[in-house]
Amino acid sequence: MGIALLVLVVLAAPEIGRMIDFHKFETFDPNGPGLGNLFGQISPFEALGIWPSGDFRLAPGDGAVPAAAYYLGAAFATVLLLYGIWACWRRRETVVLAGLAVAAVAYLAARVGGTAYTAAKAIEIAAPLCALTILLPLTRDVPWFLSRRIDGKGTAQDRRRAQLALAAAVIFLGAAGLCSALALANAPVGPSSYSSSLTRLRALVGEGPTVILASPEFLEEDHGTNFLAWELRGGRVCIETRQEAAGEPPQGARYVIVEGSRHKPPFDGLRVRKVAPPYVLWEVKGPVAKRTVCPQIAERQARQGPAR
Repeated sequence: MGIALLVLVVLAAPEIGRMIDFHKFETFDPNGPGLGNLFGQISPFEALGIWPSGDFRLAPGDGAVPAAAYYLGAAFATVLLLYGIWACWRRRETVVLAGLAVAAVAYLAARVGGTAYTAAKAIEIAAPLCALTILLPLTRDVPWFLSRRIDGKGTAQDRRRAQLALAAAVIFLGAAGLCSALALANAPVGPSSYSSSLTRLRALVGEGPTVILASPEFLEEDHGTNFLAWELRGGRVCIETRQEAAGEPPQGARYVIVEGSRHKPPFDGLRVRKVAPPYVLWEVKGPVAKRTVCPQIAERQARQGPAR
């Protein structure tokens, strides 16, 4: 038994090491930004399923839908959740209630001792449990009512209760389904291919200032601005097209990153610093202006997309 346990520990050692390293990831550090791709803490009411926004990170009213729609949806879902908790408790549905309680504790722990990113993950875990708690009591009596009605044994009170439960379930499913469709339709889709080359170049250029040139199609259709800003976050970065650059790098830019050949510099006065396919890092020869027009790209700005 002891030998088997020792072998198991040895085999699991690499995975344990990776888990320890992953724990140090910036989004799990309460003393760091801890935002990931978020703008801040998100509302726990999002776990209830009715949140009419194409971007779950936005606060109520920041998008096209009025804030009142968020509050009405959250209030309706909250009433259904409380009813579901009461109905599950009455019927001794302890498994459902235990899962919901664990999800609530996980969220509170993440909110108090974790980061906005870990709290959002806890909300994501709680969402299906909330939906189960809401829908289970609403849909449980419908087959029973239909069979009683066919037999002629259902009372008027049974009929009203089942109709009310069915109507609430339909409204909840419809509202939650529309919110899910809205989120899916507006979800940003990044580039079809990914390369870690920019991440390696970020360590080399440091704070820059750096200009990266990309095609208009990539920036507008593939959400390329957000992608490039995120990959080069932490430094001063300008994101432009060749047309916007007008034949010369922005004021104060020390580095230029572009996809292409090392034999075709995008501007005069450049030399190759490093090739990381599909990108080439160019460095401006000689001194550059001390002042630069390239903005500092922090993590929050990276996800919002800096001005080009």
